[in-house]
Amino acid sequence: MEHQYMYVLVRNDLSGPQKAVQSAHAAIEASRAFIKPGEEHPSVIIVTVKSEQKLKNIADKLGVKYRAFFEPDIGNQMTAIATEPIHGEQRKFFRKFQLMK
Repeated sequence: MEHQYMYVLVRNDLSGPQKAVQSAHAAIEASRAFIKPGEEHPSVIIVTVKSEQKLKNIADKLGVKYRAFFEPDIGNQMTAIATEPIHGEQRKFFRKFQLMK
């Protein structure tokens, strides 16, 4: 089987530490939903998007399954989303995003 990748999209309007934490939350939620015990884990790629609204707009267009994370400490705002493990042509959509710095 071809190697798989999980894409995590996190808001760039969050602080650096918040981006790290929110990315991890989303990745954990997606892992619980999409990776069976004993399966090899995918590589994780974290990219940023400008704002919560942009994140919501992108979520509507992904074309793959994902899990969103909503942070209770900031009014249940959507802070990050993580995809199911994907490969090949499914990855093209994500090339336009900036890697998290």
